[in-house]
Amino acid sequence: AQAYFATHAARWDAIRSLHVAEARVEQEVCAALADMEIDTLLDLGTGTGRMLEILSPRIQRGIGLDLSPDMLGVARVNLERAGVRNCAVRQGDIFNLAMPRDSFDAVLVHQVLHFLDDPARALREAARLLRPGGRLVVVDFAPHDLEFLREAHAHRRLGFPQDAVWGWMAQAGLAPDLFRALPPETATEGALTVSIWRARDPRPVPASAPAAEKTDREVA
Repeated sequence: AQAYFATHAARWDAIRSLHVAEARVEQEVCAALADMEIDTLLDLGTGTGRMLEILSPRIQRGIGLDLSPDMLGVARVNLERAGVRNCAVRQGDIFNLAMPRDSFDAVLVHQVLHFLDDPARALREAARLLRPGGRLVVVDFAPHDLEFLREAHAHRRLGFPQDAVWGWMAQAGLAPDLFRALPPETATEGALTVSIWRARDPRPVPASAPAAEKTDREVA
């Protein structure tokens, strides 16, 4: 996978847009975090830094982690070009995050899980970093049968069922509370459905800390 990202880093957003309308996905991610105040955000597998750029007006501080130096180089250029001053990116391993527990109000895992051998382990590590009442948002593909993506785009998993990701979230100690399925807008061959999962850290929020107001499960 690292060789793939090194080769495709500069045009990664264009590659990703072949699968689904990115503006629609970005809108849904913002909506999934709209009901909470976010001091600190962690974007795991930040890639080009696009989600940090989109969410930067709503947060005090954002950190993007990626294992690929090539991707991080693109992200730094993009964030500087966009004038984003409250976000930074650095190299890190999603399976071994050198950060203390309870560090972030929100953690985003955007189009990352299908590249991983052990998605459940990555979500456990993400959940560890959430503060009480914090939110984990995962964006990835629904199950599909496009086998060529394994070789052409280094995919290790051909999408995920709704219950699989919710199950991993629950095993990590989180409370799943939202799911969205975004089917492709056209019937173009190879177009994929994108799914969005959200879960909340169920621990009581300290009285002095901001808290999300909506906790009821939403499914659409």
